[in-house]
Amino acid sequence: MKSSLKQQLLIWLLVPMLVIAPVAATIQYWLSLTPAKLELDHQLGDFAIAASSFLKVKGESIHFNMKAETEHLLRTDQVDTEFFMVLAPDGKVIAGDPALNTPEGEIAASELRYIDREINGRVLRMAIYGVACGQTPCQVRIAETLNKRNRVHTQALITTLLSILVLGLTSTVVMLVAVKHGLKPLQDLRTQLAVRTFDDLQSLNLPHAPSELQPLITALNQLFKRLGDASAVQRAFLADAAHQLRTPLTVLQTESELALLEPHPKSLHPTLERLHYAANRAAKLANQLLVLARADSDGQNVAEFKYVNLKDIGAEAANEWSSQAIMAGVDLGFQLDAAPVYGHPILLQELLSNLIHNSIEHAGKGARVTVKTYVLEQTSNLEVEDNGPGIDVQERQQVLQRFSRGSQAKGFGSGLGLAIVNDIARIHGAKVLLTEPGHGKGLLVRISFRIDIPSLD
Repeated sequence: MKSSLKQQLLIWLLVPMLVIAPVAATIQYWLSLTPAKLELDHQLGDFAIAASSFLKVKGESIHFNMKAETEHLLRTDQVDTEFFMVLAPDGKVIAGDPALNTPEGEIAASELRYIDREINGRVLRMAIYGVACGQTPCQVRIAETLNKRNRVHTQALITTLLSILVLGLTSTVVMLVAVKHGLKPLQDLRTQLAVRTFDDLQSLNLPHAPSELQPLITALNQLFKRLGDASAVQRAFLADAAHQLRTPLTVLQTESELALLEPHPKSLHPTLERLHYAANRAAKLANQLLVLARADSDGQNVAEFKYVNLKDIGAEAANEWSSQAIMAGVDLGFQLDAAPVYGHPILLQELLSNLIHNSIEHAGKGARVTVKTYVLEQTSNLEVEDNGPGIDVQERQQVLQRFSRGSQAKGFGSGLGLAIVNDIARIHGAKVLLTEPGHGKGLLVRISFRIDIPSLD
């Protein structure tokens, strides 16, 4: 299955984000953690410098004069445990916690150094400050546990993850909206193309389409123009050919019929019957092709559409087909109620004529054909019902196509009758339904038109 353009865009946008997000999170974590750690170190260093002010050197005598209250303040912290120690140049502990007397390298006077040491099973952060005490500096060491630093790590991690999560979610939503908005012109183009029919070859209208889409729209409009020109040529050829064939075929029909009526050898009679049959079939085909050409051309000329009552169309068909039905041995009846539509009168007459002719020819002698017009649930309906052999369910959509006949079809039809009905109905925006009559035998063809005009009496 091929991926869509939307999927490809999202992949190209989201996959790099999956790579960028961890890198950005790491940088943000480091940038937020480092200043906090430096600030804690500065506080520890400030304590060491402050404590060094209590160190007094007189000659070779070194004293550390810190009162108990001051030492208590130095050791007071709500989170961590604080330690301090003052170390003489010879390594002797002058004051404080001897546990901090770990071997360290030499330190210069006024130098401040920060180290991590594990003392008595606990990791401590220790600041060492060098104080001038003669030739070798004394050391003031201030240490504390890492609770504040661990909290800083945790808070920095949570802050980073939350910010990256919010950024990721909002970026994803923005990407989805942006991709959807960016692809909307393509969706509009697809929508316009999806509802197009073969007869609708007007130029596409997408005034707000981006410049990148304009070449495609221009190419499609040029294609529609070429198709329109080709369709017009085809319709003109079909109409001209059918029109030109009508005269010689009519002559052939007449002459073949006269030849059958004139005295002729008995052996020649089957040949003349076949000739007359072929002439009738060719004449009917030419007439149907002419109707198709007229439907294609007139269907595009909306100016010729007007208010029509299907009841009147049915009444005209009754006058036209009653005698032919009697000759064919078919009981043709009409139940006509007012049914307003907006359409092309001549095409609607052709539609009903093809339905009646189809029923008379295929239902067979002794059949009953009923034509109905009525309004039901905001639709005007035209029905032609017969009690003939009908059409198999699996063939009903097929017979609406040109040059397609049902397996039980009779007569010399060419498979254009119901195709003409379908084309004319499509031009009028009507729906064609082929089903069984209420009694279950035969064929019921219903054409349903949308009512969008006032009722006609």
